[in-house]
Amino acid sequence: MGFLVFKVVIDTSMLMAMAQKRIDIFGEMEMVLRGRIEFIVPKGVLLELSRIGGQKTKRGRQAHMALRLAEKCKPCEEEPMPGESTDDYLTRLTNQMSGIVATGDVELRKKARNANIPVVYVRSDLRLAIEGIEPAYG
Repeated sequence: MGFLVFKVVIDTSMLMAMAQKRIDIFGEMEMVLRGRIEFIVPKGVLLELSRIGGQKTKRGRQAHMALRLAEKCKPCEEEPMPGESTDDYLTRLTNQMSGIVATGDVELRKKARNANIPVVYVRSDLRLAIEGIEPAYG
């Protein structure tokens, strides 16, 4: 039996959480989903991390680490549409590729779940939680 390949779109908040809390979501997600995962980082996320990484602050250093983590992901060159919010952009991209969104942003989580998009997030105990995966997936 072959492995499923899950496409996981990672947003800025998730990459920052990985850098701040030293969480290896790459390895954890493979265990949780029991399949191969293609991690995707949108161009807008890379630009935002670069902007934050230019600051000479603790957050800037964490963004710099988050950028290094993003190097393990496949970049997505698709741009947001004019006037499109970041959350709408990430929701649209994830929906187009029938993927899962990985975020620490509560509003994006709600928006994705309302659009029937599965969501991965980090719980307060630093373990991953996944919402919206059908039982047939696992």
